[in-house]
Amino acid sequence: MTLFSYFTIPVLDPIIKKMPKNDSGFKLPKKDLNKLYTALEKFGEVIAPVNDSKRVRMQPVENLGNVSFTGVSWFTSKKYVFPPKQTLVKFNGEKVRKSSPEITKRVLFGLRMCDLNAFAVNDKLFLEQEPKMDFYKKFRESLLLVGLWCDKPVDAFCFCSSMNLQHEYDLCLFDRGDFFHIKVGSEKGEEILKKLKLESDELIPEKPKCKTELKTTDIKDLFEKNEIWKKGEENCLFCGDCTSLCPTCLCFDIEDNCDLSGKCGERCASWDSCMYKDFTKVAGGHHFRGKKIDRFKHRIFHKLQYFDEKFGRSMCTGCGRCIRGCPMKIYWPKIINDEK
Repeated sequence: MTLFSYFTIPVLDPIIKKMPKNDSGFKLPKKDLNKLYTALEKFGEVIAPVNDSKRVRMQPVENLGNVSFTGVSWFTSKKYVFPPKQTLVKFNGEKVRKSSPEITKRVLFGLRMCDLNAFAVNDKLFLEQEPKMDFYKKFRESLLLVGLWCDKPVDAFCFCSSMNLQHEYDLCLFDRGDFFHIKVGSEKGEEILKKLKLESDELIPEKPKCKTELKTTDIKDLFEKNEIWKKGEENCLFCGDCTSLCPTCLCFDIEDNCDLSGKCGERCASWDSCMYKDFTKVAGGHHFRGKKIDRFKHRIFHKLQYFDEKFGRSMCTGCGRCIRGCPMKIYWPKIINDEK
């Protein structure tokens, strides 16, 4: 069973030291794109979306000429702040030693607004409550986030225009034809641009209108109406693809792996999913959400209602991966829209 407590305690030293909001920025001719790459490379390994067979994936790149500027990566970048499995502590007899993960400085280039906002959501979850997740903080501090603005919806699965997304990035690129407008969002991003002598530019970006729409995120009045949620539950395979692809699904399980003596081993944190029946299983064999409909409903309410009540914003960023990657293509926003 995964245990999680929510306490809103402010962060005194935020990961992203944001810059004042304005529409000013800098002009980067596309022919000079590799100059930006050179500056980014000095910060760390550059990871960017690349066309790989039928899908776009985040991969290390040696120049920005290999980057896909269309589409969205199939998998999110959450593994760079929360690996699928990691060792927290090691123990040997009576001695317990805290594990120190190997940290690699990286630039995540070409992130869409949905993924950039996902980092802001996860920061609230792991850094703005006690106890803070030290391992998450270390990974997070090692990243530079470079956004790529969507001028139009990536595909029919996106519904980010229905969510209240904010400008959450260190740098962000806006395609202006033969050049990119670059906006600075943090002190870290400003340090990168100091290395480039760029002409100033003005831009007021417009958010794209998605084909898929979520009419409202306020769904508390639908909680008791199970006949609504059966529309999704009856088709759901409960495979967990939606949670593994979601950029803000970071629920985890804790397990101890011991040798035959039972005295030596390690404690690990591994990704888990609220869509699995055993996620809420406790001693004695009781399941708090043993029914499929309760698990299907919980995921939606956690994203739209519960997190908003605790932190003042929806956990969902409208990236559409839970629909795009669903074997049954369950359009849960439509389920809500039909009742609203």
